[in-house]
Amino acid sequence: MIRKGALVIAAIIVVIAITVGLYASGMDDQITIGGGGGGGINSNIAEVVIKSDVAWSADIKDSESRSHLVDGFGDRTIPIICNSDGTYSLTVQKSEGSSGGTLNVEVVKKESGSQRSSTTSANGIISLSGTC
Repeated sequence: MIRKGALVIAAIIVVIAITVGLYASGMDDQITIGGGGGGGINSNIAEVVIKSDVAWSADIKDSESRSHLVDGFGDRTIPIICNSDGTYSLTVQKSEGSSGGTLNVEVVKKESGSQRSSTTSANGIISLSGTC
């Protein structure tokens, strides 16, 4: 009888862990840093576009001097606040153990084009900064 109760408790814990994991992974897809809405780029929003076939970690500082840490795998577009006369900076690094693969990073601004860089080196780092 005790074994059956322990199995039921273990099953409940597994279901809760899976539910929390699915919820958290869905939140990564919905990330928006500093606000912004859908449909194109507002003049005070820049997009950090990461295209990768490996895991990565980003440290992004928007034009309001707020820092945001984002970990991910694969492709992701992250809108950030980029007010006129402000600056942004970011560093994106391939995660440890991500030998091989390519990491491409581009910052797209509505008014002033884009800036991009890429790396294929193991644990490669990309740093970009500019004026909004």
